[in-house]
Amino acid sequence: MRNEKILVVDDDPAIRRLIWKSLQSTGILIYQSESVEKTLDIMSRVTFDLFILDISLEHENDGYHLAQLIREQDMVVPIIFLSGKKNEEDIINGLEVGADYYMTKPFLPNLLKAQVVATLNRGKVLRNHKTVENTNEIIEGDFRFDKSRYQLFKKDQPIKLSSKEIKLIQFFMENPDQVFTKEQIYHSVWGGGELDANTIMVFINHLRNKIEDDPKNAKYIKTIWGLGYTFLPEGE
Repeated sequence: MRNEKILVVDDDPAIRRLIWKSLQSTGILIYQSESVEKTLDIMSRVTFDLFILDISLEHENDGYHLAQLIREQDMVVPIIFLSGKKNEEDIINGLEVGADYYMTKPFLPNLLKAQVVATLNRGKVLRNHKTVENTNEIIEGDFRFDKSRYQLFKKDQPIKLSSKEIKLIQFFMENPDQVFTKEQIYHSVWGGGELDANTIMVFINHLRNKIEDDPKNAKYIKTIWGLGYTFLPEGE
């Protein structure tokens, strides 16, 4: 039986009840909130392993703001947006503010359950892997990654990244100068499931915008046409 804690934030009690029913059999401890204010109050007392957020709470885009507040406190805790907003712009905005996944309403309870369990399992594997590492730093070329603080440095200058960008650059730095397909990247960073090539492209572009001298002429994260991507820590 699982013992993780997750917080469901949605202003619709029927949705919160459906999420609770979807996850009840897992043994996961499910907390509920309907607002940003209440969420921050609960977070001051409880540490969570995952958040499920709606976008429209008291105000239309409260969920985006809440995700940013969560990221200010914890850069790596998983966030899943579960929203009725289905436009591409809404999904991209959700990923940009720090969400790991974006699911739309109406949703399939079993699919949500599978996504939550897979996300929690992936987080547990990453935490266990971190504890057995002999060093807290990865140094490759112009980059240094501090695994104890989840902080990336380029030429000793800190670079602020979202949680998924952190996982992506860590994957690249642990596997430099190798070509990976989108499927391999998605499996390693997102923890499996159905490939979402657009999500990978969004995060690759975000990461390039933060680490490249000229994102339009990338020299660190190179696209290998027809294959995938490679990370060249020394630059092209």
